[in-house]
Amino acid sequence: MSSTKVLLSSVVTLPKTERAFALAKKLGFDGLELFPYRWTNPAAIAELSARYQVPVAGIHVPFWWHTKSLRKVIASETLLREKIFAGIWAGIFGAGHLNCPAVQLLKTFPAAYCIIHPDTFEQALLERHFFLTKSRPAFLENERPKKDTADWTHDPFRIRSHIIPLQPDRYHLMFDPGHALLAQEQGCLPMMSVAELYEQLRPEGLHLSFSGNGRLHDLPTAEEWAELAEQIKRRPPRFVVVETSPGPGTEKKVSQARQMLVKTFRTI
Repeated sequence: MSSTKVLLSSVVTLPKTERAFALAKKLGFDGLELFPYRWTNPAAIAELSARYQVPVAGIHVPFWWHTKSLRKVIASETLLREKIFAGIWAGIFGAGHLNCPAVQLLKTFPAAYCIIHPDTFEQALLERHFFLTKSRPAFLENERPKKDTADWTHDPFRIRSHIIPLQPDRYHLMFDPGHALLAQEQGCLPMMSVAELYEQLRPEGLHLSFSGNGRLHDLPTAEEWAELAEQIKRRPPRFVVVETSPGPGTEKKVSQARQMLVKTFRTI
């Protein structure tokens, strides 16, 4: 059996965090990757974690470290759909500067990993001590292309080769296939399957989230999963995080993803 932890992203039940804990408990997930909102209360999260007996395994830092005007947030996106969502996310998640809920939660849950987008990591250059400690692993997640960010932020190969080697015992790659597929659509990454990307990257973490061709944070197709599962069997990651879009049918999709993963890991 693999030692991989199968986690649920709290984004799947946006904006209700308690439902994410309940769903993780019901379906047998190993824990939650928590994306806190502006209004998230660390004490309330600790109570939910204890009540549902679902550990907070990871905490996602917001998309922006310093507050930006809504105009700049929207202007940074390349696609109309992403412009719309960026405005919504700015209102829901806010910025990560200093005392945001994510930073407070990292103090509340010292065993949880920190997951951060590379552009936010870059913005927080002088203040990383607020969310990074010597004992806490940090996962850098490849981002989708934006107008105002460096090319390396959406290139998982460059994250792997240029950033992680600085402290390989501390920095790790959280590979997001959906973001990579969006980067391929815009000509920012070489065209290859997700399975091929996984094989070359050998990430320590995997977001089960597929976008592109009309999909947004969806499950892989049967063909995509068959190819990717073979790579996972060869090189199991430390964490797999199920991250699908919230809305009608979410519980069914999350359950399907959980079943896919359990079947795969039973054969490892």
